[in-house]
Amino acid sequence: MAERRRLSDADLTPAQRAAVDARRAQRQTAEYQEGLARDIEAYRREYPPLVHDEELAAALAALRLERERQGLSLTDLAERTGIDRATISKLETGKITNPTVVTLRTYAAALGKRLSWSLADLPA
Repeated sequence: MAERRRLSDADLTPAQRAAVDARRAQRQTAEYQEGLARDIEAYRREYPPLVHDEELAAALAALRLERERQGLSLTDLAERTGIDRATISKLETGKITNPTVVTLRTYAAALGKRLSWSLADLPA
């Protein structure tokens, strides 16, 4: 299988650099972000996560939302984490119902985030 190589900024031609900058600027506009939020919500309504643990589902949704907010694809995250693209997809859709803490920490770190844990009483 051929290995994909991401071009660094130094490898880009001036025209490519301008196109990248224009795309990044577009993704930062309020209009784009609002459209993205609408699209994400519609997708989640059509394909809800399969995870039954509400807290885990919320954490996975937050990770996915942050990935999408940063404009990263599954392939981008796979390159950053070393986790297979299909595994990331299964994680985000709840098909992996018991991910390891290491996997979740690796995913969060690739987004420049960390997991935060808390202990709470069970409902009576």
